[in-house]
Amino acid sequence: MKIIITILAIALILVAVALLFSIRRIRELEIGFKKADHTDKMTGLLNRDGFMEQGELALKAAQSRGEPMFLIVFDVEELGRINTFFGTDVGDEVVKAFAFAAKAAVIKGGISGRVNTDDFAVLVPCSGNAEADEVTNVFMDAVMSCFDNDTLRENVNFFAGVCEFDGHDDIYTMYNKASLCLFAKESDRRVSFFTREMEDSMVEKELLRSEMLAALETGQFELYYQPKISFKTGEIRGLEALIRWHHPTKGFVPPSEFIPLAEKSGIITKIDEWGLFTACRQSKTWQDNGMRPVKISVNMSQSQFYRTDVYSTISAALAETRLDPKWLEVEVTETMAMQDIDRTISVLNKLRELGVSVSMDDFGSGYSSLSSLKTIPLDILKIDRSLVCDLDENKVSKQITNAIVELGKAMELVVLAEGVETRGQIDFLTEIGCDLAQGYFYSKPRPAKDIESLLMPLIS
Repeated sequence: MKIIITILAIALILVAVALLFSIRRIRELEIGFKKADHTDKMTGLLNRDGFMEQGELALKAAQSRGEPMFLIVFDVEELGRINTFFGTDVGDEVVKAFAFAAKAAVIKGGISGRVNTDDFAVLVPCSGNAEADEVTNVFMDAVMSCFDNDTLRENVNFFAGVCEFDGHDDIYTMYNKASLCLFAKESDRRVSFFTREMEDSMVEKELLRSEMLAALETGQFELYYQPKISFKTGEIRGLEALIRWHHPTKGFVPPSEFIPLAEKSGIITKIDEWGLFTACRQSKTWQDNGMRPVKISVNMSQSQFYRTDVYSTISAALAETRLDPKWLEVEVTETMAMQDIDRTISVLNKLRELGVSVSMDDFGSGYSSLSSLKTIPLDILKIDRSLVCDLDENKVSKQITNAIVELGKAMELVVLAEGVETRGQIDFLTEIGCDLAQGYFYSKPRPAKDIESLLMPLIS
């Protein structure tokens, strides 16, 4: 009997030990699964959920110690475009470079994570803005050190939004504030620190953004047209379509106020498409009413050129409005055209094959190389107004403008001067052989109904 009791006791002990090991193993597996769920597979960093969970714990610990903390969110600009034009392998290389930098930034303390497809974050103890700015610069240098390819260095752009822990915000609120800095970023500043004024400004901009969408639906936008005048004959040789916004309560909203916001928010592609169809429709209406046709030019934003099927959109507009392609001109800026020269050449060649004219806007303000310029299919060069406005007084502007006119002639292009406002500018531009003028000396941009009076004498 004693032997049986002893055997049973041993058996119970073995079962208990096995059960303890099983529970421990289950807990280890649970921790492993949880860790896997909170880790970004490509980079090994914490993912969004993991970063938020660990970040909240880190904030509470910092608060108890009275330690200042800063959240820095890094946004990789147009990672999708890099994947599209350079391949996903290159895109993955960029992501891994950012992961390397994020890990390096928290060597002395803090946590890092990949909180979105193209956003990385670090939560670090810093004594103040100056140290947080230093951490940001170290991060950026670490990213660039990973690239031995000049093309990548030129095409990888990123910005940082920084928010200081105020002792009350949770990690989600801090992340929203840092992200707000990214949305409010200025093109000439890599780093933006959150301020209350920024938040108020962004509330206004968000309201304006939603109002822009409503403006498209309710017909608040209108196209104005500015004539392009021949220096030789004084006749209207074309019209540039320019968008205007008549807000129901604010009145006239300047393009300088809403166009940059439309570009940042992505609404610009919808506005561009509306402008294209409206301009084509208006041109065909004038022709149907008996007016001699003039070429209408429409501006193309960077977002429209690089993120949409430009050829299909323009083809659809011409087909729907039944406008002959020879009466449409598309304007691209010098800076925009040079961002991806191969895509620029491909798209513009297709448009010219369709019968649409192409002009390079703001020429002289960007960074074109002449070797690249000669390969871009163009019909018109538009001299930037920054050169034209100085023609009365600045000898260098005169020399540059003269060189551009000679270049245009050598390339068999029509040359147009923007921003013409004085008789002296007209005399000089006429003397050097410039073809067309556009500016307030001749006419401000005007509504379609006012332009009709200028076209009436051209009726055959």
